[in-house]
Amino acid sequence: MLQAASAVAALTMALLPHPVRAADPDYADLLGTWRLTKVLDSSEISSLDDNEAARLVGKTFVIARDKVSLDGEACKEPEFEHHFEDTVRYLREEAHAASGKLGLPEVVEVVDLACTEVLRKNHDKLVLYWKGFFFDMIRQAPGPVQQARR
Repeated sequence: MLQAASAVAALTMALLPHPVRAADPDYADLLGTWRLTKVLDSSEISSLDDNEAARLVGKTFVIARDKVSLDGEACKEPEFEHHFEDTVRYLREEAHAASGKLGLPEVVEVVDLACTEVLRKNHDKLVLYWKGFFFDMIRQAPGPVQQARR
């Protein structure tokens, strides 16, 4: 009986989600420069108005191992923890927002950073949740200096 309980406990621990750090190769693909391409939607409560959010379109969001930054604002020590969530429920409960305008799958991967989070659409597209607004972002190709470092 004790062995069965131990086996169940071990299986349960193996199945629980575990946070992933940036050093994990699965999340190294988030590192780099991303360009905000459009405002998708906003939460019921936000710290930006529509004009301030619109001015961020075209700006770059940089994800580095030690910080994330947008338009001169930086947050240090990103967490890079991820979890998979039912999109509709997660956005309703965590962001007080609807999912209809975001173009996300039914189950979305959420990556927690230092002061914000991104929702993964695919390898080259993310949704940034910044100060109550959702922005589409696309990966920027590395510049000549970045390519030379590889």
